[in-house]
Amino acid sequence: MIELTVNTDVPTEIRMTRTFAAPRRLVVKAMTTPALIKKWLGGVRAEVVSAEIDLRVGGRYRYEFERKDGGRFAFVGVIREVAADRVVHTESLEGQPGESLVTTAWDEKDGQTTMTVVMAFPTQELRDMVIATGMAEGAGESYDELAKLLRSL
Repeated sequence: MIELTVNTDVPTEIRMTRTFAAPRRLVVKAMTTPALIKKWLGGVRAEVVSAEIDLRVGGRYRYEFERKDGGRFAFVGVIREVAADRVVHTESLEGQPGESLVTTAWDEKDGQTTMTVVMAFPTQELRDMVIATGMAEGAGESYDELAKLLRSL
């Protein structure tokens, strides 16, 4: 069974879809609470050593990761929209050019929540650079960890 579906049919987008066996309120909580983000984001490739989020329109977030080899990097952005069923924010690798607009939507049905993440890039070249990093595999691993965490909440 394929857990995470990744679609790149739109030249400047990455669309990821995954269903979790948990209600939307728990999925949203796990994806927007710093202490919980640190438990699943990064999967097996990296540990989140710092997670800060000001979950309001205009608020900023920063997630700092440490890879197994000791290297560190951080994703940063600004929250553009917050609703019960979606959050929209910018995302960039701290200190690097290029930014994406990320829309994460959650649709609950029969106690299960389908998450759809759309990352929109200014160019196909930037989108392809992100894909080439192994981002989809890393996201899949992170969402596997999120599914485990949700079972414990």
